[in-house]
Amino acid sequence: MSVVITVGKPGPSIIGNSDAVSGIVAQGVAVVGKAAIGKVYELYQPEDAEALGIDADYDTTNKVVVYRHITEFYRLAGKGTKLFFMLVPQNVTFPNIIEDAMAIYPRKLLIEAKGEIRQLAFAFNPAPTYIPTFTTEVESDLLLAIGEAQALYEYSAQTFRPVSIIIEGRNINETAANLPNLRDLEGLEATKVSFCIAQDYAYAGSLDVSNRKFADVGTLLGTVAKCDVAQNIGDHTANNISNATKSVFITAGISSHTTIAAIESQWATLDAKGYIFASYESGYDGHYWNNDHVCAPIVIDADGIMNEHSISLGRTTDKLKRLLRAALLPKVKTKQPVDTQTGKLPVGVVKYFDSLGDTIMKQMETKEEISGGKTYTDPNSDLITPPKTLNVAFSFVPYGQIGEIKGVINIKNQL
Repeated sequence: MSVVITVGKPGPSIIGNSDAVSGIVAQGVAVVGKAAIGKVYELYQPEDAEALGIDADYDTTNKVVVYRHITEFYRLAGKGTKLFFMLVPQNVTFPNIIEDAMAIYPRKLLIEAKGEIRQLAFAFNPAPTYIPTFTTEVESDLLLAIGEAQALYEYSAQTFRPVSIIIEGRNINETAANLPNLRDLEGLEATKVSFCIAQDYAYAGSLDVSNRKFADVGTLLGTVAKCDVAQNIGDHTANNISNATKSVFITAGISSHTTIAAIESQWATLDAKGYIFASYESGYDGHYWNNDHVCAPIVIDADGIMNEHSISLGRTTDKLKRLLRAALLPKVKTKQPVDTQTGKLPVGVVKYFDSLGDTIMKQMETKEEISGGKTYTDPNSDLITPPKTLNVAFSFVPYGQIGEIKGVINIKNQL
C-alpha cells in the first residue's frame, strides 16, 4: 500500500490588486512590425513596452512622450501591475479621440480589457503641424477633452466598467489667476476627470522644445494605482514621488515648464481651482501631490449626501458599485416569495437582500476603504407586475482625510 500525494491545480489567481489595473492611451507613431495604432496591448513592466518598440529612443526619434509615461507608471505602481496600453493617431484631435464615437480607441480599450481597468490616463502628443488655440490660458482641446472624458466615464459606468480618468494638462499658462477654475466649469461637473499639470522639470528640460511643456500623467496614474481606493494621492506617509537614486522629480515643475518653486505664491490658487501638481514642504524631503482633485464643485446637500468630489471618493464609489453588482447579479430572475395579502416583500426577503449589501460594505469597512455602510431594501418593491423591479438603496460613509492641521503654541511659565 502506498501514499500518493499530488500537487493540486490552482484555481484563478488572487495574487495582485485589481484596484491597481490601469490603462493609458497615448498619441504616437506606429512601430513597423510591432506597436500598431489602435491596438490594445497588455503590459506588466517597461520591458513589455520595449518589446513593442516603445523605448527611450522611440520618444526621442518621434519627438513624443510615451515611454516616459509607462516607466513612470511602473516606478510608482511597481512591476507586475497590469497596464493596458494603446497608441492613437497624432492627427486626430484630443476631444475626438476621447469621444470615440466609432469605439476604436478608448472604448475599444475598455471593452477588450473586459472591465478590468480602474483608472485611465490620456497622454497628449499632437502632430508637429498642430497649432493650439487657447481658452483662458488652457488649450481649447484640453478643456473640451474634460467634457468628453466625463462622457466616456458615463459610458464606462453604463456598461459596468467604471473608470477614473486623468487628462494630461499640457502647455498651460503659468499665471494661476488667468487659468479657468476646474472646480467651477460652466455647465459641467466632471466628477470622474482629473487634470494633471505636474512635470519633472529637469526631465522636461532634456526634451525637444516641442515637448518641454508636457505633464507627467504616467506618474500620477502610477500613484493612483499604488493607492488603496480611499487613500488621497497626496498622502505624505506613502506617496513621495521623488527618487534621488534615479534622479526623478528632484525638481518639480508645471506644464508651462516653470519650476514649482518659482510659483510658490500661486500654489493656493492652483489648488483651489482643482489643478493637480507636485509640490514640497519646508523641512520635509521629496515632492508630493497637492490633492486628489476632480473637475467638479464640492456639493453636499441638506441631507448630508455629497457628490464624488475627489479621486478617492470616486474610486471608492466605483469599487462599491462593482462589488454590489457582482453580489446581486446572480439574483436577477430568481423567484422570491411575496406577502399573500399585499403582494409585496415579506420581512425575510427584505432582510436577505439587506444582508447581501451589508456584507459587501462590511468587507470594505474591514479593509479600511469605507467607515461604514447600510443597505435599504424597499419592502414595497413589486416583483409580480412587470418590470418586477427590486428597489434597493445603499449609503456609505467614506474615510475622512486630514486636509490641514492647525495648532497653537503658547509660551507659559508653568504647565
